[in-house]
Amino acid sequence: MNGFFAALKKDFSLFFRKGGLFSLLFPLLLLPLFLAFFQGGSGQILSFPVSIIDEDETLMSKTLIRQMEEVELFSEVHKISREEISAELEKGSVGILRIPKDFFYTAYRFQGEPVELILNEKRPTEAAILESVFTSVMQIMEKEQETSLAVFHTAYGETLSAKQEEVLYEKASERLLSAVLKRQLIFQDEEIKANLELALLMRIFSALLFLFLSFVSLSVISAVPEEEKKGIVARFRQMRGKGFYLSKFLVLLFLSLVFLALSLLLLHGTLSLSSESLLWFSIYYLFSLLSFYFFFWGIFTVIRDERLGKNLSICVIFLILLFSGRLFSAGKIPFSIAQFSPVSITALILEGLRRGYRGKALLSFAYPLSVPACIGVMLLLLEKLFDKKNSLGQKEKKTSLAGSAYLQSRSESLIMRYLPFPLWRGFTLIGRTAGFVLFLAFCLLLGKYAEDKQEERLQIYLVNQDQGEWSKELLRDLEEEKSIQITVISGEEKAEKLLYGDKEGVLSILEGYSDDREGKGLLLYESSSSSLSEMAVREIVAALVAGEKIERTAGTYLSSLLGKELSPEEERILKENEVNYKRKTPLYIVEQKNGRSKEELFSPKREAIYAFLLYFFLFSLAAVMGESEEKRVSSRINSIRRGKLRYLGGYFLFFLFISLCFYIALKLSFSLYAMLSVFSYTLFLFGFSRLLSTRFLGEGAETGLSLNLGLFFSLIGGAFMDFSALSGWLQYLPWFSPIGLFLKGTEGDIFAPGILLVLGILCVLP
Repeated sequence: MNGFFAALKKDFSLFFRKGGLFSLLFPLLLLPLFLAFFQGGSGQILSFPVSIIDEDETLMSKTLIRQMEEVELFSEVHKISREEISAELEKGSVGILRIPKDFFYTAYRFQGEPVELILNEKRPTEAAILESVFTSVMQIMEKEQETSLAVFHTAYGETLSAKQEEVLYEKASERLLSAVLKRQLIFQDEEIKANLELALLMRIFSALLFLFLSFVSLSVISAVPEEEKKGIVARFRQMRGKGFYLSKFLVLLFLSLVFLALSLLLLHGTLSLSSESLLWFSIYYLFSLLSFYFFFWGIFTVIRDERLGKNLSICVIFLILLFSGRLFSAGKIPFSIAQFSPVSITALILEGLRRGYRGKALLSFAYPLSVPACIGVMLLLLEKLFDKKNSLGQKEKKTSLAGSAYLQSRSESLIMRYLPFPLWRGFTLIGRTAGFVLFLAFCLLLGKYAEDKQEERLQIYLVNQDQGEWSKELLRDLEEEKSIQITVISGEEKAEKLLYGDKEGVLSILEGYSDDREGKGLLLYESSSSSLSEMAVREIVAALVAGEKIERTAGTYLSSLLGKELSPEEERILKENEVNYKRKTPLYIVEQKNGRSKEELFSPKREAIYAFLLYFFLFSLAAVMGESEEKRVSSRINSIRRGKLRYLGGYFLFFLFISLCFYIALKLSFSLYAMLSVFSYTLFLFGFSRLLSTRFLGEGAETGLSLNLGLFFSLIGGAFMDFSALSGWLQYLPWFSPIGLFLKGTEGDIFAPGILLVLGILCVLP
């Protein structure tokens, strides 16, 4: 028992020596950011400016501008001229709508220019939202135009008089405005912002929880190989000590309690979870901790090299985060596989708790979390099995082992002889041959991740509770729609599909849809917890429903013009004219143009993912500089002329090599500002990681304070979401993070890489 308490004391001392106090206090820095964004007024999503070139100057165009000014989504609506297009985009306008001369008049003659929407391609998410609204309105206008022409030509013949054309224009304008303004009334719930904030909360919190639990487990287990080399484990067993690994788990449990407490506070405040739900979340949290602990225990039991084990673990952590698609909206593996990732399971548990799942129904979703624990246990058993075989045949294999060790040392000496100092130094730093192969594999997988294979169509589920003619018509139109893909499910499957969130959401056609002439509130769209495309889906569906309603009312429209019931012959002619007056030329065109560089509104850019990965990978490599053996090497080299310059220069060049490899693997664009940002960011990471390792933390720096700092820098710097797209003081947070400064530099801000360069030099000089 005394041995157990000695091990416990040793592990606590080791933890606090590595910046453990900050690890405990670190969540306190994250909580205010979460609460400020998800509950504070300063964190609301910013509306964005748009511009209009009104060359028409008619009642219809002025009415359209007035309606746009009343849309909350648009912060400002600027009236400009053609000559101001480039300048307006540079100022940050998301899009410019150009209404050509006599558009609303000539459109009904199939003449004149189409409406033009010019989007700022450097603000992609906001531009996509604007395009979805614009496209929805224009599709309604196209349908109204075709119907009005068919009705009037059925009523008055092939040639219309000037007065009849004027009546056509007036009535079509009234119907169009009514259809456009009422298009969203078909949905029961029009609240989008709350759903969007929920999706962002689910994404960021799930990722942070996964990273914290995995890193904190790694920080405790990664010390085992070094302790084995120093004989600590052997002496502990010789003294008949028990509970060596239990001691480490108790330390792990202790340092994760603060994060658990703050997580419970956050979930209670944002999701309004009950005490019972919070208890179930605590059980899941502890089970996750145990699973990660066994997983990394198994890895470090098989891989006795601490440096190689850390590199492998960090690669696995980030590949799970990237390929699951739960944070960066670009999952590259099927959902059937991605749902087994710890990030997906966390999001699933949170959504289940929010929807009232309890007990066995909830824990059944957490079973895949046992996969990492099972892998760890299997590795432990395999290692024990091989240890027994090796001990039995140790004498017979002694000669062959000596020979293989000789060949390995000879090959490594050849590498050191012929490679330049920075490269062979980096070769040993990365974990020699096995580590280099791991690094190449990681870069190849990053390249695979960077391949643009995202779905072009929004995928949703559809529940048809109505089963009437109108609902079947909507179903057919949705199946033909190019921008959306539907999968029909039953009402019983709806709750499960929303819980798993493998598609954007579920559209329900409620009972009575086909019998209601008004069509108000008879569609229900429920977005998945991780979806950010709710507005786009609503606009697509609204445009289709409005178009169908316009077509269905064509007969009533004609009857009101004629002042009588329609004869069968008139109905036949109307149907023929509806086909004859379909548009053959586009009513609108959409064009992309460069404007002021800006990050996406919700998901981070690929450059943010690059900065996020590079921070943790380089910090893991830099931790070697805090080891006592490396400090002795540094002292000896400093006694040589220009030794320190060569020593630091070699390390930095290797760091720069890693940076460029990641940059190329992620297929990022090369530009002067980008290269300046990469150089200054790498210099800062090199200097900052060296400073922490050598002056403050010593051995194990990369798994203590620096990792928690990395999570903090990632959150406020825009690696998880774009804070500059938020209102208030939150939009200035990236300036206080090296990751945020790097992103500002890639956007063309020369001051950001300059700040990083100065900070990097200051960190290197001591």
